Amino acid sequence: MSMFGEEIIARLPPHSALHRQDNPGRKIIMNTIGEWLDRFEERDWMEQFFLQDATGKYLDLHGNDFGLPRKIDESDDDYRNRIIYESLGHLTTYFLKSVYNVELYVKVNDFEADTMLTSDNEYISSNGFMGVVDETTQEILEKKFVLGSGITWL
Repeated sequence: MSMFGEEIIARLPPHSALHRQDNPGRKIIMNTIGEWLDRFEERDWMEQFFLQDATGKYLDLHGNDFGLPRKIDESDDDYRNRIIYESLGHLTTYFLKSVYNVELYVKVNDFEADTMLTSDNEYISSNGFMGVVDETTQEILEKKFVLGSGITWL
């Protein structure tokens, strides 16, 4: 017997056939809508509306709103942080490294103009960066940010 199913049927007009215990329509209401409402926890469901509390498929819906599908085997916490970083949209070396896993190197000129050395110190760049990441991520970054000649992809 479903508590919410009984409540639904109690709100029907007194002459409704659904008040009879043997009515098949009553059984459908009791075993579907009534059971679902009995198991439904309003507090948990309402929390899914907020990015900070959403989990599982509800977090995937938030990600889809930002155009960010979940990566394979990405945890809820990692995915949530990626969505938050993406929504902020600040292009920093930390952002590229932590969100997109871009390996960044700095172009450093040697004494001769043709010689180019690299350094993993991302704070000393007057000549731009060299980045290593897969082509799909490169395309995403090129579409999302105006990188110009700031990053040379390796």
